[in-house]
Amino acid sequence: MKQSTELVAALVAAFALVFGGFFVLTEYSGVNPPFTVVESSSMQHDDVSAIGVIDTGDLILLKDLSNTTVVTYIEGYASGYSTFGEYGNVIIYERSDNAHPVIHRAILWLNYNANGTWSASTLSSYVDQNDNNLWSCSDSTDCLQLSGTLTIYDIGYGSKTSSINLDTLSASYPHSGYLTMGDNAVTNCSFDQTSGISPNGLVTKDIIRAVAWYEFPWLGALKLWMNGETTYLDLWAPNSLPNLALMVVMILALLVAINYTVEEAYMIHVRKKRRQLQL
Repeated sequence: MKQSTELVAALVAAFALVFGGFFVLTEYSGVNPPFTVVESSSMQHDDVSAIGVIDTGDLILLKDLSNTTVVTYIEGYASGYSTFGEYGNVIIYERSDNAHPVIHRAILWLNYNANGTWSASTLSSYVDQNDNNLWSCSDSTDCLQLSGTLTIYDIGYGSKTSSINLDTLSASYPHSGYLTMGDNAVTNCSFDQTSGISPNGLVTKDIIRAVAWYEFPWLGALKLWMNGETTYLDLWAPNSLPNLALMVVMILALLVAINYTVEEAYMIHVRKKRRQLQL
């Protein structure tokens, strides 16, 4: 009877901890649900899952845009601020075609000017060690009056080069917003705005669902496995499920060790008390 009572109490405490933690995370992040599971390889830096980088099967904790500030790759390059293995922040934004939200890095904020040009003052600090610009624009050298084709060099760990025609952007989508791109140096070498991922031009703040905050590696692989979507894992992160299984085993072993240590400490305390009473 006593063991049954203790088991029920432990289960109640566990459920309270889980649901209480979920409530606190939801309130603090400002996003409900406060997590998202990564289903593509567009942010990977390698063909296996690694801690500290957004990979297929990762569970990403989110933060609402109102609770944080988006730092672009260009800004992060100048300040040294980085998240998930690269400069700047990763944002999650919605697409109008009802497709899954995109989780990509904010590269540059572009302001649309009334005369049809664009301004990006942060480009002035995007220079190499010799103070040479790591960007160029076909029709302008003034980062406050950009037109023609803007090209940004040396993006990310893969030193990618990507371009966008600002005149075409002005004609079709004359509004300010973020240039975005996935980290993957093999499959994501173009801006979302030129590859068709972001069909309505620059990513505006009103379609940003959240900012990526923290990575829980491999935990999202369980959802993909349960949904029968293991093809993604097999192709892009084959070590996710084995690493998840190993992590579960290690956690269980740790819990058993803690329980054993606590029980031993308690028994030592009991035996000590008994000896004191006998004396």
